[in-house]
Amino acid sequence: MKKTTILLALIITSFASYCQEFIGIKVEGSRESVVAKYKAKGFKVSIPPSDNVTTMDGIVDNNKVEVLIVSTPITHKVWQVQVYLPKDLSWSDIKHRYESYLNLLTEKYGAPYSSFDFFKKPYYEGDGYEMSAIVNNKVVYAAFWKSISLSISEWKQVCIKYENSINADLNEEEKKVVDKTIY
Repeated sequence: MKKTTILLALIITSFASYCQEFIGIKVEGSRESVVAKYKAKGFKVSIPPSDNVTTMDGIVDNNKVEVLIVSTPITHKVWQVQVYLPKDLSWSDIKHRYESYLNLLTEKYGAPYSSFDFFKKPYYEGDGYEMSAIVNNKVVYAAFWKSISLSISEWKQVCIKYENSINADLNEEEKKVVDKTIY
């Protein structure tokens, strides 16, 4: 029984840390060190970094992707990596890409604990204005796992977000400190 419990704990720990990485780079450590790891894989900084976000472009599986490395405001620990896939020009293309990644992530991590796929009024699927609905934030296609989410963004891109829950909590605490010093 003890061996089974230890094995189960190791599997869960491995699963949790595996979920928190993109192309072999974990969502942890300083923003500077994570940026250096992406640079080593051929990514380039595409927009001058802000206080908490570094935006990089690179190629993954023959697709040009944009990666946002998001860090906490004080200690600059990475708490999230956002991956934006190539822009799509039609509703059928973006829906197909979304569904493909939804199936891939579901096969890899199991069913999402929550998912949505609907349009907000006045839009609806089949009205011919689906891409306008996306730009106007009237499309809600999203799925959530413990430390990963998948969505269609208002920039006509499928987005996958990888999160480090410990550093996400740290981010919330640091934001409170920053907010107190501003006001």
